[in-house]
Amino acid sequence: MKILPKSLSKLNLVPIILGVFCSSCSQDDAILSVLESPKVVLEKSTMDTIVYAIVDNYEIPIYLSVPKGCNNVNYPAVVVMHGSDGMWTNHDSNTGKMSGQNSEWRELFDQNCIVGAFVDSYSGRGVSTRTGKWITAPDNFKISSQFVRPKDANAALEVLKKLKFSDGTNVVRPQDIGLLGFSDGASAVASTLYDTNKTPNDWEWSQSFDDKKYDTSSGVLPPAQKPKSGFAGGVFYYGGSGGYNYWGANACGDNGLKGNIYVPYAPMLYQIPEEGYLSENTLCLIELLNEKKAPVEFNFYKGVGHGFDFDDNNQSSVARKNALNWFNKILHMEK
Repeated sequence: MKILPKSLSKLNLVPIILGVFCSSCSQDDAILSVLESPKVVLEKSTMDTIVYAIVDNYEIPIYLSVPKGCNNVNYPAVVVMHGSDGMWTNHDSNTGKMSGQNSEWRELFDQNCIVGAFVDSYSGRGVSTRTGKWITAPDNFKISSQFVRPKDANAALEVLKKLKFSDGTNVVRPQDIGLLGFSDGASAVASTLYDTNKTPNDWEWSQSFDDKKYDTSSGVLPPAQKPKSGFAGGVFYYGGSGGYNYWGANACGDNGLKGNIYVPYAPMLYQIPEEGYLSENTLCLIELLNEKKAPVEFNFYKGVGHGFDFDDNNQSSVARKNALNWFNKILHMEK
């Protein structure tokens, strides 16, 4: 993974490029451009910054938010994976303005002294929303939440680990980085946390769309390799858990326990709506994971459906509080 400079004229933000090792921003709204750099350096006054990570030759924007007034030596962090509607207001990445849901979570991170890294998996690949042809194979493979978007999440993980203040101190505690995702982004969270060490030796990666099977010869890829030092855990909001049969047998089927290979390498909290159209398969998977003694928990929210985090209701507020409390536990936010 590389981090490279981006043309900034369309974003109306001011770059300050310092050299081949780093560049830093000294104003509240700025773009950070980094040249082939092993680290990213921020001034203490930086609050909003966008870096561009090179993943499979695509420029992937990562919007970084740094809280102020916390008096922390360094911070926990959360990488956020957007849903099918993308990350930006009006689907326009050129504005550098995140959509309401992402902006609200950024405010929650600020209030709880968490660094946010919001990853845009779509615009750098020429996609605005996961609609039309992007829902089915083979086009879906370009933005796959099973084997493409996890690379983006891991790229953001590495950016955060190397993030420095100008005095040389780490911005983020490397061991205290979590992962949060919604809908398609939640599926990406689960895939990112898949323990690749548990893959059977004879496993063949494939997916099924409209009763047609695709394998590695037609574009399906193996999952991103588990990092040596990965995420502390992840929160999964109303995503799909079948992966188009990527993980094997349907979790709700008779052969689910033996035929479905999915297991995470880190703790996961599932946020499941009662009326969500993807909830049944996820509940079945959680039952399997409990039998496998995997480190998973779940909250079940009655009276709401898919996308309820967008809604102005009590369930959304409770779910956000539950997610932050869970991050408080696994990211040692009391430090």
